[in-house]
Amino acid sequence: MSVGLNSDPIDQLVVRAQPAVLVVDDQQANLQMLSALLARSGYRVLPALSGREGLDLAASGKPDVVLLDMKMPGMDGFEVLKRLREDSSSRDLPVIFLTADNDREHLVRAFAAGAIDYITKPFVSEELLARVRTHVELKKSRDALRGFAQEKQEMAELVAHDLRNYFANIIFSADLLSTSDESAPNRQRLAESIRSSADSGMLFLQAFLEQQEHQVRGAAIEPLPVRQMLRDVVDLLTHKAESKSIALDLAAHETVIVSGLRVGVAHVLQNLVTNAIKYSPHGSRIDITALKHGKFGRMQVMDRGPGINDEDRANLFQRYVRLSSKPTQGENSTGLGLALAKQQARAMGGNLWHEPRDGGGSVFTLELPLI
Repeated sequence: MSVGLNSDPIDQLVVRAQPAVLVVDDQQANLQMLSALLARSGYRVLPALSGREGLDLAASGKPDVVLLDMKMPGMDGFEVLKRLREDSSSRDLPVIFLTADNDREHLVRAFAAGAIDYITKPFVSEELLARVRTHVELKKSRDALRGFAQEKQEMAELVAHDLRNYFANIIFSADLLSTSDESAPNRQRLAESIRSSADSGMLFLQAFLEQQEHQVRGAAIEPLPVRQMLRDVVDLLTHKAESKSIALDLAAHETVIVSGLRVGVAHVLQNLVTNAIKYSPHGSRIDITALKHGKFGRMQVMDRGPGINDEDRANLFQRYVRLSSKPTQGENSTGLGLALAKQQARAMGGNLWHEPRDGGGSVFTLELPLI
């Protein structure tokens, strides 16, 4: 099973890379002239002869900018613009009105309705292309800023998710430790648990800060020896596994070196192994290995827990979804970890998925490009 991001045909990638211009004009001659001009300049053109057709293409073609005739029979440009602004998917779509000289008195109404620019007919080709190019670039910048803000929000949620787990364990253990009826061995184990959670939290915070520093320097992606990455995760989580008498077995495997963000890969692997520990029964074993598959390296975490039923599997990587299976020691789960782990994997050009394990349990596979 391979669900990596590199499966799209090259021609589809090229089409998606072309900026798309939706042209709505009820005059066939105008539509053909505009379409030819824009196509020669490298744009993907979505031509529409009516307002209704334009709205349909706006929904299905995902244009970057709209050239919209102001006066059309039936649904005119103002009604089309009103419908675009009412739809959340096209609310921010840049719309340039095409207007004749004698329609310029309507421009105040057009700008009030949400148009961002206008072009007077008959138009000058160079002016039209310059305005289209300007608004396409502005839209790209707005989309990039919006994506950056979303990425920062999701990263903040990821940090909060992990630190919340560490602090919850510290608080829980500290509360137990404060009771006077705990035996000396139990108090020692609780003290070790507090220290282990604090150490893990500090390591995660340090890793996160290093990731931010690497991103600022532009040196985030690097070759990663998978064996060492897996060994680091096993060493970090062995104490947590031993508290449930679970063995972490790192199997021998061929040399695999992938490209990725070190902190991101470490976080995904920690999440997978931590989840396996949460849901595995006492005294069981978690097998961890790696292999090559085509142009990708795969890291696999395999447990003997309850597995994941069909209903849970359909929502497994959605945010804030909790599984019907419960952690074997009542460990905390916010429903964020797997969703954000998958997002990290895809951001690095790979993927993350789940499969049932033969004989019971789960197999989670992290796939990243090979060096």
